[in-house]
Amino acid sequence: MAKSKQTPIQDAAPSDEPRITPVRRISWFWALPLLALVLGLWLVKRHFDDFGELVQVDLPSAEGLSVGKTEVRCRAVKIGDLESISLTEKLEVKLGLRIKPQYLHLLREDSQFWVVKARISGGSVSGLGTVFSGAYIELDPGIGDPGKRRFEGLENPPPTPNSVPGLRLELVTEDAGTVDVGSGVFFKNNLVGKVESRNFDPRREEVRFGIFIEDRYRDLVGTNTIFWGASGLQLRVGPEGVDIELPSLESLLKGRVGFGVIEGETVGEEVTDGFVYRLFGDEKEALASSFESEGEFLLLFEQSVRGLSEGAPVEFRGLKVGRVSEISYTLVNDSTESQTPVLIQLNKRLLEKHFPPELLDEGGGGIEDALKKGLRASLKSANLLTGQRYVDMDYYPEEQFVGMEVLDNYLVLPTVETGLGQLEERVTAVVDKLNGVPIESLVTQLEATTLAAQNTLHIMNEKLESTGPVIAESQATMAEMKASLTALNRILEAESTKAIPDDVRTTLAQINSTLKPLSAEGAFYGDMRRTLDELRSATRSIERLTETISDKPNSLLFGKPTSSDKIPRAKRQ
Repeated sequence: MAKSKQTPIQDAAPSDEPRITPVRRISWFWALPLLALVLGLWLVKRHFDDFGELVQVDLPSAEGLSVGKTEVRCRAVKIGDLESISLTEKLEVKLGLRIKPQYLHLLREDSQFWVVKARISGGSVSGLGTVFSGAYIELDPGIGDPGKRRFEGLENPPPTPNSVPGLRLELVTEDAGTVDVGSGVFFKNNLVGKVESRNFDPRREEVRFGIFIEDRYRDLVGTNTIFWGASGLQLRVGPEGVDIELPSLESLLKGRVGFGVIEGETVGEEVTDGFVYRLFGDEKEALASSFESEGEFLLLFEQSVRGLSEGAPVEFRGLKVGRVSEISYTLVNDSTESQTPVLIQLNKRLLEKHFPPELLDEGGGGIEDALKKGLRASLKSANLLTGQRYVDMDYYPEEQFVGMEVLDNYLVLPTVETGLGQLEERVTAVVDKLNGVPIESLVTQLEATTLAAQNTLHIMNEKLESTGPVIAESQATMAEMKASLTALNRILEAESTKAIPDDVRTTLAQINSTLKPLSAEGAFYGDMRRTLDELRSATRSIERLTETISDKPNSLLFGKPTSSDKIPRAKRQ
């Protein structure tokens, strides 16, 4: 076998070694522009962050404001600037406020903006610091949700910012009196809040006040709270006498609102913001508003009701238990002119507190039992000076029970005449008795008897002068005198003549017993004396106030002058 011829490979294939290609790298030269770009973007962001956000505020006027100079402050800290002022076609002023970004969280749903400048209102001065520094815009953050960017500015600073914790209520009244924005709210003469707003509703013809109660006093207000106005000088003449209320000078100038609860009641349940109360004219009217009627009763008086007015008290042995609700002949259809109908209401709360249990109507039995015991109503004088009267209820055991009477669905309570009315009736009875005595006939008979006696004496004188038949004539004369004396005795022994002293004596005793309460030891005398003392004291107070105002009129604003400080003098060398 022949061997193959091996020849060396001249052109051998290249080896499988990897080919290494160098990677292209970014030149450090390009890092400089990139760094500059990043730095520029950061500077732009920082610029806009520092620049803040634009907020729009609408105001009625831009008086005292200047673009670029007027600051926006919150709690005396600058939070932005006034950037623009524009006027719309409707003549509305729009402000553009640039607020710093770190304070944007202060812009909330109930945030408030207003212009702070020097103001004089209601006897107070505010914003004096702006006289030199210029006006600025104040922000009250509020407590709502953040995110709002358009606001309606306030023309005047709010009495209490929304961020201040407290209780905000509404008062409704037909007559506002002197109560106005800024008036204080008092509880037992302690300042606990203020009146924030006043709005008149022409459709309902009522005034709505917004008041603020400090948070620490909110527990004093509840569902049973009553509010009343306590403003100027009040002079009331009622059954209790003359009532003069002279408030403080501040109340005379600014008015005030008082509140409280009825004696014996609690504050009630807790109330929230926006709760509406009625504002009464005074405390007396507010207390009367809580009247809870237990029932209405009809009184028929045969005497004059002059001096008795609607709202007059109804008392039981000196304790007030109700009031007079109406005096009118239209209360009952079959009433006559001889009886005046008076409708009274008994207060349930006062009945439960003061009235005896037998007078509480349990199905009608309580009243019937009381009437059987002599319960009657009468008119009595509350004040001799003013002539005011009230209805008094008491027991008169001598009165007979004639049964229950109902007129036009009203239960009728029997009445009796007492006091001055009874005195007038007794005096009239005395006069009627005196008029019934035949005084003229008695006088005529006495004159005739006297004339006969005079004639007899004249005849006796003539007979005594004569020396004739004196004895016979004397006997005749004595017979005539005897006849005359017999006639005179018949007149004096008549029953009508004997009854005159007894009637007069009885009548005088009745008048004396009736007038006894009006003596110096009686209650009427004491009430009249106390009323006159109060009236003299009130007159002296008004005279002193008038003299002070006359001597120094500005004392209403600045008070009484105080002694000036002495200027120290240098010692002599």
